[in-house]
Amino acid sequence: KDAVKTCCSPEDIESAKRVCLKLGIPHHVIDLLKPFKEKIIDPFCAEYQQGRTPNPCVDCNKYIKFGSLLEKIKILGAGFIATGHYCIIEKSPDTGLFEVKKGTDKNKDQSYVFWRLSQVQLSQMKTPLGKQLKDSIAKEAYKIFPFLRKKSESQDICFIPGNDYRSFLKMRFKNIKKGNITDTSGNVIGQHKGYPFYTIGQRKGLGISHPEPLYVKEIIPEENIIVAGEEKDIKSQSLKIKDTNFITGSPPGKSFNAMVKIRYNFRETPAEIIISSNNTADIIFSRPQKAVTPGQSAVFYIGNTLIGGGIIIKS
Repeated sequence: KDAVKTCCSPEDIESAKRVCLKLGIPHHVIDLLKPFKEKIIDPFCAEYQQGRTPNPCVDCNKYIKFGSLLEKIKILGAGFIATGHYCIIEKSPDTGLFEVKKGTDKNKDQSYVFWRLSQVQLSQMKTPLGKQLKDSIAKEAYKIFPFLRKKSESQDICFIPGNDYRSFLKMRFKNIKKGNITDTSGNVIGQHKGYPFYTIGQRKGLGISHPEPLYVKEIIPEENIIVAGEEKDIKSQSLKIKDTNFITGSPPGKSFNAMVKIRYNFRETPAEIIISSNNTADIIFSRPQKAVTPGQSAVFYIGNTLIGGGIIIKS
């Protein structure tokens, strides 16, 4: 493991131990390597093999942090997990159900990655930083724990050194082959280095001279082909999702309007969500969206409240 650029390195464990020592609380190290590999790393690699772009943080929250870990801590006598995510979990006085709301620090809000959680999980979680500003928390933390100044912010993909997922995949896939890049008419216009190394909407790294900027429009694994198009070609008015989950246990209705985010760092857009059967739904946007990416999460908000979401399967 890279001791600097991944989470849960020996240095991270030592930092946690020093914090606990300062606070006078017990420090335990729990081994979740097996479920992490089975639930996060293996599916992460499989998604790229299928030409999709996964979001492992969403699944890690559901299956590891607030799944396997929640079960383990009960052995230690703990009833809750306090997490450093910048969002708010509150019990509704009207329904008695737990709700997830955006954090006060809108620039650091992390509610997006909680859409797959259940009421049981939310009932055992505390988010003490949700109503705080990150800069204020950092200043206070550095006063008490000055050694934390040396720590960098967590990486986008915590288990991949330097966030270099291409090198990570190369170590696991021995049969990645080069292939053709075609335009939207099927004409070969270039060569790709292996389709798992690309994602929808990607502009850099195509190596193709064209009057207008080109973007990855589609990945076709079974033909080892990447389709490239201009910006107008990668815009979609609608998309379909699977594996839907709603924080309260059910959607607000068979169809409803909400603000929808199709990636963690994307701006929300008004849309209509139409519930289908088999945990699927169709999302129709008020205006076309750029680079709708299969494998990513489409997440719904009404006001500051997280309603639910699903995994994008096609646009």
